[in-house]
Amino acid sequence: MTRDPKGFPDTCIPLPPDANDELLAQLCHEHTARLRAHIAKVDAETAEPSLTKTRYDGTVKAACRIYQEHPLSKFHKVGHGTRKTYLVSIKLLELTVGARLIRNVTVLDVQHWYDEWRKGALTIDEDGNKEIGPERIDRAHDAVSMFRTVIYFMAALRHADCKVLAFELKQIKFEKGGAREQELTYQHVSSFIQTAISLGQKGIMPYDRALNMAIATAAQFEMMVRQKDIIGGWEPTRADRRMPAGITVLHHESETWTGFFTWEAIAGWRWRMKTSKSKYKAAADFDLTKYSLLMPLLEAVPAGVDRTGPIVKGEHGLPVRYRSFVKWFRQIAEVAGIPSDVQNMDARAGGATEAEEAGAALDQIQNALTHSKSSTTIRYIRRRNKKIADVADMRQQFRASEKPSS
Repeated sequence: MTRDPKGFPDTCIPLPPDANDELLAQLCHEHTARLRAHIAKVDAETAEPSLTKTRYDGTVKAACRIYQEHPLSKFHKVGHGTRKTYLVSIKLLELTVGARLIRNVTVLDVQHWYDEWRKGALTIDEDGNKEIGPERIDRAHDAVSMFRTVIYFMAALRHADCKVLAFELKQIKFEKGGAREQELTYQHVSSFIQTAISLGQKGIMPYDRALNMAIATAAQFEMMVRQKDIIGGWEPTRADRRMPAGITVLHHESETWTGFFTWEAIAGWRWRMKTSKSKYKAAADFDLTKYSLLMPLLEAVPAGVDRTGPIVKGEHGLPVRYRSFVKWFRQIAEVAGIPSDVQNMDARAGGATEAEEAGAALDQIQNALTHSKSSTTIRYIRRRNKKIADVADMRQQFRASEKPSS
């Protein structure tokens, strides 16, 4: 009768084995009427011009596509980098559970998916030996978070099956990977700067690139700001994108760079900016003369054309790209003897840890990091195990001092 039942729940209907022709005809008429009524209802609900190319057929895949296509979806409001991470999780959802009907999905199913996504990757070497890698907790957590987001959005569009599952998903939590323990210390940053300048002076690396990498790393560590706040970000040009106040925009071919850290923004060696995080638009005012690692590097940049536009430049005088920045950082870090598991993004944690050890109060560090919650700040402070041991030593010393003299 129809190739597209439009989500009709009874795709296969058993008929009584002892039914005569008259009863069979009656049952067929009844079920056909039900199917037609269902199709008419779906058509009525979608009679208005659709806002998406994809029609919702009750599957996880269709929900994921609608979330990406709908003009009111927050998928279009997040940054380019965040959107790329979303797409990684969406691809995983579509490949593994895309065919599942949401009306049949339970919380137990989602918990099972999480366990499967969490398993380590299986690799086979040239000799046929199999090895399972470490658990991928963050991968599983991100996929479940993306699934929640999609279901919540579809529930907001008043799809009844999604509303039921959305309510159930709110009642459970899934384990997230632990906070990083690595930090880029003062010693690391000092060594990085010295190594970068040396590589530039010897011609092993272009001097302007070496100086730019030193400036970027010192700036992240000294001011405890995010990598993106220093190097900005490239993304495909979008005419409808609204730019926050104080941000610099540079168009090149089909791409647009946006960022805060420009020479024009640090007139008088003061830098006032708003954090790149969208949830907490805190203004920060930095006196660059207070940072002993950063200030000499800025002063080393020749006056004139070199002191215009983005401070951290890459190839062809354009703002540095993320992939190039990460690659160049690792090249210098290896020569500087910085461990391979310590990344450039760990500079912010290193600065926060140094601040705490210097005696700064937690609320002061929280303000410096522009965090809205102290619990977030605590995740940036490293060497917690050492601090636990220090507390134990202090307690032992206290007990010894309290013992009565004989």
